[in-house]
Amino acid sequence: MRKLLAFFLTALILIAPIQPAKTHVSGANGVRLCLYIPGVSVLAQMPAEVVNAPTPAPFPTATPPASAAVNAETTARQLNTYRGLWNAVNDHYVYADFRGHDWNAIGARYEGLIQQGLSDNSFYAAMQAMLNELGDQHSYFQSPAEVAEDEAALASGQNFVGIGALFNPIPGTDHAAIMVVFPGSPAAEAGLLPHDSMLSVDGGPIRDERGISRTRGPEGSPVTVTIQRPGEPPYDVTLTRRRVSGALPIDYCRVPDTRIGYVFLPTLLDETIDDQLREALQAMTADGPLDGLVLDNRMNGGGLGSVATAILGFFAEGVQGYFVSREGEDPLQLQAEDIGGSQAVPLVVLVGVDTVSYGEIVSGVLRLSGRARIVGMPTLGNVEQLRRYDFEDGSRAWLASATFEPLGQSNGVWEETGIIPDVLVPTRWDLFTEANDPALAKAVEVLLSQ
Repeated sequence: MRKLLAFFLTALILIAPIQPAKTHVSGANGVRLCLYIPGVSVLAQMPAEVVNAPTPAPFPTATPPASAAVNAETTARQLNTYRGLWNAVNDHYVYADFRGHDWNAIGARYEGLIQQGLSDNSFYAAMQAMLNELGDQHSYFQSPAEVAEDEAALASGQNFVGIGALFNPIPGTDHAAIMVVFPGSPAAEAGLLPHDSMLSVDGGPIRDERGISRTRGPEGSPVTVTIQRPGEPPYDVTLTRRRVSGALPIDYCRVPDTRIGYVFLPTLLDETIDDQLREALQAMTADGPLDGLVLDNRMNGGGLGSVATAILGFFAEGVQGYFVSREGEDPLQLQAEDIGGSQAVPLVVLVGVDTVSYGEIVSGVLRLSGRARIVGMPTLGNVEQLRRYDFEDGSRAWLASATFEPLGQSNGVWEETGIIPDVLVPTRWDLFTEANDPALAKAVEVLLSQ
């Protein structure tokens, strides 16, 4: 979920037309045809570091923050927040054994650091470090400033001054890759597409020292960004910042010369995603049922359980598992809704290392229910249900409160294994385009062979 919230905090920039857009041809019922063409497209080749990606390293041992001279009131406020966080973990964290760690000893160590004196910045970093010591890459802590920024962004929806494109950092680099382009925006008119990378802003870093995108600025002001499409040389484009608003759009298309649909689901955090998927299915099946459907969850960081449940209900029904907490268990109950034959259409779900939380659960449930095959890379296994805890100073913690027990399998199994694809196809978002996507090609091959 942390990654999802970052989507909404990323500044958007609107651009004037610079390069001709690559043609998106409309097919039946106005649904665009995918740029990938079976038997024609030349597929991108992934480098060795993607094909043989190393296992992610656990959180490193925290470096104790430097002490600072603060007044007694500051220390008392910090201790109050610390005790709230420690107690929340102690009483409600889903792993009663704290994943094999001595939570009492961990707490005593951080309490001692606070009593020695910490600046507020060091204190909030220390609270995240304290959670990290549990080895849990899902639970996290937010400072009051981070909470305020998240709430403002979520309250405004997609209402930013920016390009009309949503981008996400590329791990291990200082670059960012475009996830979504808003239809009809200047970004779309200029031909920017998902998978394009932003290399720099005004000749420098994409984000400033506070972590805020340097594409932000006054409406109508210029900004120069360096863009690179996979397999092509970079180029500079000067953009004019303007305001963009509206729901975060999903992208969908029909694979040429087939009756196979493709849908990219960037998140489950936006409450309109299930409605958009319903509309996409209606459009793609207006002239009859599909022969297959590809759901792309490779960049889906999860989000809202209500959205995930609604989407699953388009393809399956009944109890599909349980969320198990210290207090008991709640069933994942699906209510079937057929959209143009969606309850029977053959499915392939694309997953990868950026498929997280409910993105993993949706993918795993569709396979476990017998409705889908999985293509892509193994997910990392972050499928706990998070619960929010607010503290008096305005800070907040999101703690793993329940694990998922897939129907007929052991509780928490996907947390241990992740979602393992039926067909392994390594990819990285910024290294291919829709036209030469190896995983999409394999998904289409799987569907055509059924």
